Amino acid sequence: MAFVETYYLIDYENVNEDGLTGSEKLGSHDHVLIFSTKNASKISIGKLNDFNSVDLSSHEIPAGNQSLDMHLVSYLGYLIGTNNNNKCEYIIISKDTDYDNIISFWKTHNILNIKRKDSINAEENIADNNKNTSETVIASDKTDTSAKNNKVKIDPEMKTQLNNKVQQAIRKAGYTQSVTNKVTSIVLTHYGNDTFASNVHNELRENYTDYLDLYKIVKPIISKYSITNTDTNKTNTNSQLNSEIQKILSTAGFKNDIISYVASLVTKHHNDNNAKQVIYTDIVSKYGQAKGLNIYNHIKKNI
Repeated sequence: MAFVETYYLIDYENVNEDGLTGSEKLGSHDHVLIFSTKNASKISIGKLNDFNSVDLSSHEIPAGNQSLDMHLVSYLGYLIGTNNNNKCEYIIISKDTDYDNIISFWKTHNILNIKRKDSINAEENIADNNKNTSETVIASDKTDTSAKNNKVKIDPEMKTQLNNKVQQAIRKAGYTQSVTNKVTSIVLTHYGNDTFASNVHNELRENYTDYLDLYKIVKPIISKYSITNTDTNKTNTNSQLNSEIQKILSTAGFKNDIISYVASLVTKHHNDNNAKQVIYTDIVSKYGQAKGLNIYNHIKKNI
C-alpha cells in the first residue's frame, strides 16, 4: 500500500508555536520544514518533543523584506519537482494570504494536493469540519432568508448553465463530488442577489478552511453570471480602481510612466482567477525583482 507523504512548510515568523498545534499527531510519513529568521522566537523543548518520529528540519533564512516567503516558496517548488508524480501533499502553515496566489498557480498546473492552514491540524479534525459543512450547506437553501432579499427574476436556462459551469470547474480542480455539489448549491442559492459575489464568498468562508481556493475557482463564473454586473458597472469599477492605484503610486513618489503602466495592468487583470500572481509577475518582469517588489507591495492590498 502506497502512503501519502505530507510536507508541512512552516512560516514560523508568521505563526510561531501556535502554528505547530497538532504536531504530536504526525507520523513517519509526515515531513515538517520550519522556516525562520534569527529574529523569530525560539521553539520550546516541549514542543520539539511533540514531533516524535516525524522528519523534522529547520531552515534559518536571512532577515529581509519577504525573504522568508520567497525561500519557502522556492523550496516548495523544489519539493514538487523532486517528488515528480509521487503521491504527496503540501501544506503551507501561515496566516499570510499571499501564499494563496502560489497555491492557485500550482493548482492550474495540476498540483491539486496543496493548501494553506493557520496551524498543523489532525486529519480527523479536518474530516469533522467537512462533515459539518454538509449539513450547513443543505440548511442554507431552506433557512437563509437574508440572502434572498433583493433578488431579481431568474432565467431558468441561465441558472442551468451556471449550475453546469460551476460543477465542471470544481470537478476540474480535483475536488470530490460531495464538495462540488455543496459549492454549487451555495452559488445557486445566492444567484440573482445584488450582492451575489460577496454572499457566495462569505458562505464559503463559513464552511470551508480552503474557502479562498474555492472562491477563486467560482469567482470568474460568478462575475459572468452576475445580474448586476453590467458593462456600466464594470466600467465604473475599473475607473475607480485605476484612480486608486494611480493615487497610491503617486503618493509613494513613483514616476508617471510607472504609475500609468501599473494602474492599467491592475485594471486589466484584477478580476482574473490568479490576479495577484499575474500582476506581480508582470511588474517584476518589467522593472526587476527589487524595484518590482517595492511597487507591488504598495498596491497588493488594493488588488
